Amino acid sequence: MSRTVIVTPFGRPEQLAAACVLSEIPGDIVPIGDFSAIVQGGTDIEAGNRAAAAISKLSGKHEVLLMVRSEEQIDAAHYRNGEREADVPAGLALSNLPSELERVLLEVTDPRDIDGWIDTSSMSKLEASRATMTPQRAALARTAMLWLVAALLALVVVVFGVVQGVGGSVMGWVVAVFGAIVLVASLLRVRRVLRPGAHR
Repeated sequence: MSRTVIVTPFGRPEQLAAACVLSEIPGDIVPIGDFSAIVQGGTDIEAGNRAAAAISKLSGKHEVLLMVRSEEQIDAAHYRNGEREADVPAGLALSNLPSELERVLLEVTDPRDIDGWIDTSSMSKLEASRATMTPQRAALARTAMLWLVAALLALVVVVFGVVQGVGGSVMGWVVAVFGAIVLVASLLRVRRVLRPGAHR
C-alpha cells in the first residue's frame, strides 16, 4: 500500500476541502498544525505529483509539500504554481512539521481519527462554492443581487409604460422613459460591482 500527503498553506480544512471538491481532487482533509493537508491512499508517486501540482495552482504564491510513501521509500518535494520546485529530504520535512504528519503518512493514524477530518466526497460543489466565498465576495454578491432586482422591476415599469403609451397615454411614455433610465443605471451598477479588481 502507498499513501500520499500534501501539506498546504490553507489554514482552515474547510477551505482546502472546498478547493479540492471544485477541482475534483478526491481525498481526506485533515489539519496538520497551522496547515491543512489532503491524504490519498493507493496512489503512486506520479499520481501524487499530479495532485500536488493541481493543488499548488490553487495556493497561488505559496508552496505545498508533497510526501508520497510507497513500500519503504518516501518521496518529498515542494510545489509552487503547478511546478515541482525542489526535492526535499523526507526526514527534514517530517522533523519540521507536527507529528500528525508522520503518523498519517506511515498509516499509524487513520485520517478519520483526526479532529477536523473532512471527506471531500461528502461535500457538494454548491457547499464548496459557499465555503470559498470570502465575506467581501459575499457582500459584493448581495449588492449585485439587489441591483439586479432593481433592474428587473425597472423592466416591468418600462413594459407597463410602453403598453400605456401605445394606448394613447402620455403619462405611460413618461413612466416608460423613467423605467428605462432606472434600468440602464441598475445594469451599469451591476457591471461596476462585478468588474474584476473593482473593489480590491
